[in-house]
Amino acid sequence: MHVVLGAFGPTDASTAVIYIAAFACFIIAAFFGTVAGRLGSGGVGLVALGLALWLFPLMWNTVDVAL
Repeated sequence: MHVVLGAFGPTDASTAVIYIAAFACFIIAAFFGTVAGRLGSGGVGLVALGLALWLFPLMWNTVDVAL
């Protein structure tokens, strides 16, 4: 089981921190909607931020390989 999970894991510590931040955005947007609703964009903004954080390492690696 650990081999399968290791295949999908982050490659370094900075990528893991970015994924944890994205996960935290998703959790806050999903379960703390009333708190997130007080912010300017609310839960939708947190979901958008979580998606951006989640896709950032993939885009960074793709550009790095392309150049």
